[in-house]
Amino acid sequence: MNKQQMMKGIQDQEERLLFANALDQVFFSLKRHEVQFTDFMDRAKCERFLERMKSLGNIEILTFGGVEDAERMMLGFAPSEGFLSYESFPILALKIAPKSKKFGQKDLSHRDYLGSILGLGIERGKIGDILVSEDGGVCFAETEMAEYIQSNLDKVSKTAVTVSKMDKAEVLAPKRTETRRVTVASMRLDVILADALRLSRGKAQTLITGEKVNVNWSAVTNTSYILKTGDMVSARGFGRFRVGEVGGRTKKDRIGLELEVYV
Repeated sequence: MNKQQMMKGIQDQEERLLFANALDQVFFSLKRHEVQFTDFMDRAKCERFLERMKSLGNIEILTFGGVEDAERMMLGFAPSEGFLSYESFPILALKIAPKSKKFGQKDLSHRDYLGSILGLGIERGKIGDILVSEDGGVCFAETEMAEYIQSNLDKVSKTAVTVSKMDKAEVLAPKRTETRRVTVASMRLDVILADALRLSRGKAQTLITGEKVNVNWSAVTNTSYILKTGDMVSARGFGRFRVGEVGGRTKKDRIGLELEVYV
């Protein structure tokens, strides 16, 4: 394995470091004949790394983030087939819930949860997706860090919280989706985002320009970006959806579109 050759062409310094560390885990897996894992990284980087690792024919590689369609994932490496499974990844899911719902208490955002967790002195690479809902948040974390979070996180922003481990069966249960058939004026990201997640056009544009929207796990800041069938779109704190079949135009010159929205 020629490490320098495999890293050739990677200009971004953060990405170079992540990939170098991933290749180190490959080396350790082969040398020690045991399973090794990287830290969490965004899915787009995982995809690029997997493309570069195609030439490594003597090692099993699996990606997982704790839940289906995770945006932040670990790479797992094993010296031969049969060693790796989703259950083998050192990932725990934590349910973080307010101790009480007081009148006038602000809704907690993704930024609130992430900021409070990182405020415990934890590196970003140890934390995966954070899914926010009306009754709290679910945080996927590296196992040792998850236990540390459970023992030490008592507030998110100014809200007192409780932290508990989630059962793996509950975490790995298939996500529910809802198929919606809509008509849109164009395939622009801001237009479809607003329709899919029931936002105003202005709110959708603010999320996009604020770097809070991913298309296929990479941030897109161009509101007029054109979506296509199969694209996975997520808006941090608001939800995600997949673009389905694109139909013909209606008599009013609108485009018929099918959306698979995660609920």
